[in-house]
Amino acid sequence: MSHQHDQSEQYKDVETQLFTELFREYEQRLFVFVLRILRSEVMAQDIVQEVFLKLWSIKSRIADIENINAFLYKLAENKVYDHLRHAAVEKKAREELWHRIQNSIQDHSQTLIDREYNAIIETAIDRLPPQRKAVYHLSKREGKRHAQIAEALKISPNTVKNHLSEAFKQIGLYVRQNLSSWHLF
Repeated sequence: MSHQHDQSEQYKDVETQLFTELFREYEQRLFVFVLRILRSEVMAQDIVQEVFLKLWSIKSRIADIENINAFLYKLAENKVYDHLRHAAVEKKAREELWHRIQNSIQDHSQTLIDREYNAIIETAIDRLPPQRKAVYHLSKREGKRHAQIAEALKISPNTVKNHLSEAFKQIGLYVRQNLSSWHLF
């Protein structure tokens, strides 16, 4: 039993020694290879580390690999592709999230602007003199024609026209005076 244990230990020492030799021989070469593709030293270091972690995980089979050079470069290339795919997915997800955030902010801002604008208009309408307010309400809210409004309020169609004209002027002036300046941009 002791003899088998010694052989096992010797075999593990040989595996570790072979791994160490491969690491010394290929670390810099793989780093340069990956750096040329990614143009990022940090990412190149990370990928080379991943390559050697993978190699370490299969160190008991290193001796069975026929062309270690091709194996390591292919492993590095695959890790680069994995990285690029992951980066592309992350970039797309970030862009989609950014667009959703922007749309949400714009929608929320537009809702606030609409609410404020509508509140200002309602206040402007409430501030109209009673007769002018009634004419505006019948025209714009109920959709009545000038003749119908004149008949309902017992005033002339020309007076209806004048009330509406003045109502629009007053409402427009009130809105311009009370709308926050940041909405104008």
